[in-house]
Amino acid sequence: MYITSKNTIVEAIAKNLVETLYIKFPLSKREKEIVKLAEKQRINIKNVDKKEMEQVIGKIYSMVADIKENVEIGIDSFLSRTLNEKSNPLIFILDSITDVHNIGAIIRNSYFFGVSGIIVPKDNSAPINEKVYEISSGAAYHLPILVETNLTRSLEKIKESGFWIFYASEKGDTPLEKFKFDTPTAIILGNEHSGVRDLLKKNSDGSIIINSINDFDSLNVSATSAIISYSYSLSIKN
Repeated sequence: MYITSKNTIVEAIAKNLVETLYIKFPLSKREKEIVKLAEKQRINIKNVDKKEMEQVIGKIYSMVADIKENVEIGIDSFLSRTLNEKSNPLIFILDSITDVHNIGAIIRNSYFFGVSGIIVPKDNSAPINEKVYEISSGAAYHLPILVETNLTRSLEKIKESGFWIFYASEKGDTPLEKFKFDTPTAIILGNEHSGVRDLLKKNSDGSIIINSINDFDSLNVSATSAIISYSYSLSIKN
């Protein structure tokens, strides 16, 4: 995957995810500093001309990084790592969220508040691409992200490993302020228009609701992730 944002390239270098750094002179002062960082990490740096840059990325940039995607391979290793890191981890399962801005923001919120990882479906979901990495402000380089073919089968594996599964809904049963994160927890966040699919609801252990102070039930899914993540962060501090 190719990225062009300078900030995300720096994050990728720090995370040791850059395979090749393509540069086209002249470089700005900022870009020269990035090249020095790449040299310290012994990253392959390739100097290309205008034509070669266009062949690589489809457009002309002065700097492009070819990176390894931060995507976990296999749900078993994902769950094992999650449970080994924390006694009561929280993971998000994203169901049919097709807006890259929402996914990027959810990743950013999750990493900020200590969520252990995110599971997204391979199909009917926004791709984990350069835009998501940029919107996440680099959090996507640090937060484990698992892409799964079948979320229903994934729920079975998640339950077997000891997680309790809930879904967020404006018609949920348990108010978030009364919800206890005292077991390994997975929370499904659904599409803003259609919500969580019925099949996933049936395979859940319950549902949660974020109550509105006013008579208004509309809340952006990325905002929902931030509120739930913050509530979780308070619970693990106490």
